[in-house]
Amino acid sequence: MENDILIVGAGICGLATALALHRKGLKSIVLERSNALRSDGGALSMYNNGWHVLDQLGIATELRENAVRLES
Repeated sequence: MENDILIVGAGICGLATALALHRKGLKSIVLERSNALRSDGGALSMYNNGWHVLDQLGIATELRENAVRLES
């Protein structure tokens, strides 16, 4: 298998990068140290620019449905 881009880390940045590259028609491979991807036990603060990027990737709507808005 030939890949154009290697992404190290399957966190939110690595996976978002892989998704954006895929949508542009570029091949990539994501390497992750953990044996399995996890979807629990974490928190993430997201600012407006981050939501804008997630909107561009087409995944913000689903994430907003599960987000908890924190007030200061």
